[in-house]
Amino acid sequence: MTTPLDRKIRAAIARRSCVISPQTNACRLFNAARDGLDGVTIDDFAGRWLLSTKELDAPALPGDLVYRSLYIKFLSKGTKTAPRHAAGEKLLARFPVQENGVSYWIDFQAGYSQGLFLDQRLNRSRLRELSPGCNVLNTFAYTCGFGVVAALAGGNTVNLDLSRAYLDWGRDNYRLNQLDPEQHDFIYGDVFDWLGRFAKRKLRFDFIVLDPPTFSRNRKSGVFRAEDDYSELLELALRVLRQQGIILCCLNAHHISATQFKNILKQRLPPHVDLRQEPMPEDFPGSNYLKTFWVFL
Repeated sequence: MTTPLDRKIRAAIARRSCVISPQTNACRLFNAARDGLDGVTIDDFAGRWLLSTKELDAPALPGDLVYRSLYIKFLSKGTKTAPRHAAGEKLLARFPVQENGVSYWIDFQAGYSQGLFLDQRLNRSRLRELSPGCNVLNTFAYTCGFGVVAALAGGNTVNLDLSRAYLDWGRDNYRLNQLDPEQHDFIYGDVFDWLGRFAKRKLRFDFIVLDPPTFSRNRKSGVFRAEDDYSELLELALRVLRQQGIILCCLNAHHISATQFKNILKQRLPPHVDLRQEPMPEDFPGSNYLKTFWVFL
């Protein structure tokens, strides 16, 4: 017998048919309250589903849904645990997914984060369009998704992160797309510190990506707080940006509105700058936690 939850999940999956294609096999299938069930999301990574929930008991999915694997991740305050296997194939190794024809390694055994933030799909696509021939600085690089698309566009990329493991993962993403990581830079270190070093060396970039994690280390306080630190981060980035350069400014924070984030940015930007806000992807209906502004000088 079909239940209301069954109908909600099937309807949500049907709405994602415009996202899934031969070029893209990773997206958000179910987005919490907007798709009919608060606190529950389902992300599809090439048929391997990751259900995230705030509840101790995950909802039962319809038995005839087609997926290769089902994993569950419990979202509890202060706790970040790896997903646990619930059904289907057990994933003992990483596997590739595609997004707009670009490949990325995904790993369900890697811990809380699986290697690709699906909510950044539109920003990665636009960066690829804008970065041919550019010198691109990808800060807080994680697994270097922005660096990969910039390199595929013919850009010269510098990926900067405070995790050697994630930078190695990023190198593997380059290789997965037939890119030679030796032709690009992967720098381990603090973003604030290295932006200062680049300025002293008079290095300049055409394009800078600022996408700090929600919680990040800062050389001063030990914790990155957008209200206090993002304007300084932007100011340091502006010192190493070429004239008429572009900065992608992102912030993943529920407690800061887009208007508040825009005001934070405008504190350090020159007057009359071209500041364009971009929405989240269509498979994240009703979500506004990721704030994106493209800064064109």
